[in-house]
Amino acid sequence: MKKKILSILTVLLLTTMLVSPASARGNIKLSSVQFSLGSLIANGFASGLGSTDVTVVLDASGHADIVCTNNGGNDVPGQSSPKVSGIGFDTLPGNDPLRKNGKSPFGVETDDPATVAWDVGGCPNSNWTARIGFIFWDHATISVFDTATNVLLKKQNYNCTTTRFPASVSCTLTQ
Repeated sequence: MKKKILSILTVLLLTTMLVSPASARGNIKLSSVQFSLGSLIANGFASGLGSTDVTVVLDASGHADIVCTNNGGNDVPGQSSPKVSGIGFDTLPGNDPLRKNGKSPFGVETDDPATVAWDVGGCPNSNWTARIGFIFWDHATISVFDTATNVLLKKQNYNCTTTRFPASVSCTLTQ
């Protein structure tokens, strides 16, 4: 009788351990997501996490406004607007005291995209350097991964509109 009960409990425990991460995959929700500029910043809440360690990834792309600088330090506008991208990460530990009932705040900012080559930026010649003056973000993706297994738990895509004067960004969830 003890063997039978032990076997049943073992099966239940294994089932719970195998089903929990798999079932969490469909239950993750992102809410109150707000975007702002720095590079591109996303703040919001991830829920349905349980006590799983997760990593929130912000991957964004847009078009850069280029400034060309010559050896004398004179700046002129670049003659192209190349596509650039940035990525950022925020790890949310399962034991974080900010996590309540499987819901955790997140804040993630993309890194600054690398500089662009003089010719890609539309500078006059190789004596000029190109630098990114401003980025008009047009697309962002927020993904949530199980940190231990790298399994994708949730992915949301956004279309963004960026203005320079005043500097602001507005992103809407795509279906």
